[in-house]
Amino acid sequence: MDRMVDIYFIRHGLTEGNRQKQYIGWSDLPLLEEGREKLVKIKDQLPAADLIYSSDLIRCVETAELLFPGRRFGRSSSLREIHFGDWEKCTYEDLKDVDAYRAWISRPDHHTPPNGERYAHVQRRVERFLLHLLRTVTKQPVQSAAVITHGGPLREMVSWITGTPLWTYPVHPGEGVKVKLKRAGGMSWNLLQVAPITAKENGWKKNGSTVTRNTRGSM
Repeated sequence: MDRMVDIYFIRHGLTEGNRQKQYIGWSDLPLLEEGREKLVKIKDQLPAADLIYSSDLIRCVETAELLFPGRRFGRSSSLREIHFGDWEKCTYEDLKDVDAYRAWISRPDHHTPPNGERYAHVQRRVERFLLHLLRTVTKQPVQSAAVITHGGPLREMVSWITGTPLWTYPVHPGEGVKVKLKRAGGMSWNLLQVAPITAKENGWKKNGSTVTRNTRGSM
């Protein structure tokens, strides 16, 4: 019998740093009330979820507690946003004339924020988490899972699964992406569909042969 699983990748709700358009990688900011109100809009679109994981930063933990009240969930530092180092809580306007910053935004894979985290390290920790998640849903009778994280890791995971560029599926604070997978045999899965949780707000959706592929790597 074919088995399918839905994975909901959810970006945490709005914070003051988001509203100010700051870089808030490891800065531990709570949700705004406005952010909580937006999350309520997607709560009814989510399943109970057999597995729930969250970044260990407070904005993600609060999001998980709001969306899945009373539920236990795993907290992982692997799901954190990139550490922006000396640029934490700075804005584009603060940094736009800094040569090192302009080099970084042009090629983040080749440059690193001062005292910050290399992008390759972010990719490795996010991929390790995703492989763990896929192994878990393979070995256990999981029908749905939820991952509450940040914009960067969310894009990395969806890009990894779909084989599409990072910016293919835009997700703002308090929004998310639903990925439907079908067991392909062994430790492999095929992608059936990727769609926004808040479909009416975003308007992008792909399914069937347009994005079907085997997920990469050994799971």
